Amino acid sequence: MFKQKQLGFGLVEVLVTLGVLTVGVLGVSTLHSAVTRQSLDNKARNEALMIAQSRIETLRNFTGDVDTLTEFNTTYANTTGYANSFDVEGVNASFTRTESISTNGGAKNLGVQVAWTDVNGDAKNVQLNSELAFISPRSAGDSGRMSVDPLVDAPTGRAKLGEGELPEDAEVEENGDGTSLYNDNSGDLKLVSDDTIVLTLLEACQTESGECIDFVKIKGTVYIDKGSQSSLAAKDVNVIASDAAYCARYYNSSGTNIPITDDTTTVSSTANGHYDYFHYTCYLGGGWHGNVGILLSGGNTDRDKFCIGDPTSEEAYADPVVAARRVYRGMLYKKDGGSRVQREGMDLYFSQGIGDSVELPDPNASQHSHDFVVGSMNANDNDGSYCESEGLMTRGDANVSGESGDLFADVPTDFVCLNDGYLDTYDADVYGNDSSCPFDPSNPPSTSYTIGGDIRLDAAQNEDNLKLALGMYPVTSDGANNCKITTDAAEYGTSGYQSTYQCRVYVWIDGTEDYWNGSVKVKYDASQVNCTETELAFADLSSDDNSGNDFTTCSTGSYAVYTGTVSSTGSRKLQSAAMSNGGACTVASDKLSYSCTVTISAGSTWEGTLTFAPTAGIICNGNTYTFSNVAGGNYTRDLKIVARTRDC
Repeated sequence: MFKQKQLGFGLVEVLVTLGVLTVGVLGVSTLHSAVTRQSLDNKARNEALMIAQSRIETLRNFTGDVDTLTEFNTTYANTTGYANSFDVEGVNASFTRTESISTNGGAKNLGVQVAWTDVNGDAKNVQLNSELAFISPRSAGDSGRMSVDPLVDAPTGRAKLGEGELPEDAEVEENGDGTSLYNDNSGDLKLVSDDTIVLTLLEACQTESGECIDFVKIKGTVYIDKGSQSSLAAKDVNVIASDAAYCARYYNSSGTNIPITDDTTTVSSTANGHYDYFHYTCYLGGGWHGNVGILLSGGNTDRDKFCIGDPTSEEAYADPVVAARRVYRGMLYKKDGGSRVQREGMDLYFSQGIGDSVELPDPNASQHSHDFVVGSMNANDNDGSYCESEGLMTRGDANVSGESGDLFADVPTDFVCLNDGYLDTYDADVYGNDSSCPFDPSNPPSTSYTIGGDIRLDAAQNEDNLKLALGMYPVTSDGANNCKITTDAAEYGTSGYQSTYQCRVYVWIDGTEDYWNGSVKVKYDASQVNCTETELAFADLSSDDNSGNDFTTCSTGSYAVYTGTVSSTGSRKLQSAAMSNGGACTVASDKLSYSCTVTISAGSTWEGTLTFAPTAGIICNGNTYTFSNVAGGNYTRDLKIVARTRDC
C-alpha cells in the first residue's frame, strides 16, 4: 500500500527557514551599521586632524609685536600638560581642542590635541606636534603674518570647512578623484566627498559670466619606499593641508581612479615593486598660503622620514631635504611713495596667498608634480643627502631615463614660491612683487648682506659674443634668485664685454654666530664659454662685500664639458677629479659635484680619460672613464660612492 506524497513545507521547516533568514538579515544589518560607524569615525578623525593642523599653523604664524626673547617666552607661556581648552562644533562631531607648550632650549615644543566622542560613545583623540624658535622680527619675512594689516589676506583663503550632506537629487560634477563639485545656486561652490560637503568656496559663483571660480588645486604623488617601509600601507599615509582645505587620495587601476579608503589593501606599484604609490589633490580657496604635508596614522615618529627635492640637481638649493611638509607662499614688498619700505637695511616683506583657480603643477608649463617619498631611516638621519645615500630616492625604479633618481627630477623642495604668476590679487598702490622669492618666508633670516662684482668675457666684439655675455649670470648657494645683473654687458676696452652683478645673501642666526658661509657661482653656456674660475667661496661673511668678487677668466671657444653629482653613503665624498689631454677639473666645495672642461680645436675632437678619487670607499664602475671622438658640448657623468662593491 502506497502513501500519498505530501506537498509544501511542514511547520518545522518553516520555522527553521525563518530562523535562518532572521540571522542573515540581522548579520547584514550589523555589517551595514559597522560600515556606517567606521565611515563616521573616519570623517571625524580627518576633521580632527584638520582642526589640530589649523591650530599648529596659527601658533606658528602668530608673531604680533614680539621683539625680544622675553616677550617670546611670555607670548608662548609654558602650560602644565594640555591646557587652554577650546570647543569646536564640527561637521561630524563636537570636538575639544587643547594645547601644550614647553621650553626646549631656545625653542618651544608645541602640541595640539583634539578629542571627541565617537558614535559608540568611546573617547577618541589625535595629537600633532611641532617646534617654534624665536627669530627677531627685524627679519623681513614674517611681517606678512601681521593680522592687523587689512590689505594682506589671512592664510586661510576664501574657503571654509564644509557643512552638511549632499541632497539626494543634487547634480554634481565629478573631479575624477572621488570628489565632486556641487553648485546649489547659493553663490558658493561645494566640494563633496562620500556624499558629505567637505569644503565650501565662498562666493565662487557670483561672476558676471555666470561661471564659477574653481578651487585651487595642488597635486602630487606619494611614493612609499618599500625598501625601508615594507609594512606601511597607503591607507595609513594621510595628506594634510593647513587651515581650510581638503586633500583627496586615489590610485589608478586599469585607467580608473579609485579613492583610497580604510578598506584599501593595494595601490599602484612601480615596475620592480621598489615603491608603492598613490596620487593626491589638495583643494583650497584663493588667497590661501600654508603647508601641505604627510601625517601617518598614529603620528610621525623620529624614524619616519619624508624626502622631497631633486636628487639629480647640480645646485645645492634644489637638493633633497627631509621634511614632512612643503610651504606655499608668495612675498610682497611694501611701497611708500614709490620706494621700498625697509627695516634695518632689509626690504619689508609680507606673505601673500595663491590666486583663484590656480593649479600646481601648472598644466600649461613643464613642471613636476609635488611629490613626497615616505621611508624610514635612523632617527638622526635628517640631512637631505641621506635621501640619496640611504636609497629612498635612488632605488632601481627611480631610474627611468638612465640617471639614478631621475623619477624625482625637478620635484620642488620644502618651499614653493608663488610670485611668478600664481599670486592672489593685492593693492598695487601699497605692495609690489618680484618674480621670485629671495628666501623662504616660513623660516625668515635675521639679517642679510650684499655681494657684488664684475663678470667679464674676453672675446671678439660681435653680436654672437654679446649674446653669450648677456647670458652669463650669478647664483648663490642659497638659491637661484638671490642675484641680479645691475649693469648689462657692455664693451670692455677692446677685448670683450663686462657686466656688474649683486647678490643678497641671508643669515639665519643659531644663537651664537651672525655670519654667512656659502658661495657665488657664474653660470654660462659651457659649450661655448669657459671660465677657469667659476665659484667664489665666502667664510664668516659679516658685512657687505661689493668689490673684488670678479669673474674675469672667461673666454669663448669650443669646449667639451663634463659635469656630475655624487651620491654616497655615510660621509664619503669626492676627493679629486682629473681630466687628461689638456682638460682641467674642479670639485665643488661640498665635494658632491664636479666640472671638467677641455678645449676642442676647430675641426677636431677630444679623446682621453676622467679619473676620480673618493675620500673613502669605492666609486661604482671604477675610478677611470675613457672617451674618444668627443665633440664640443655638455655631458653628464654622475658618480656613486659606496663602502663595498656589493653596495653598487
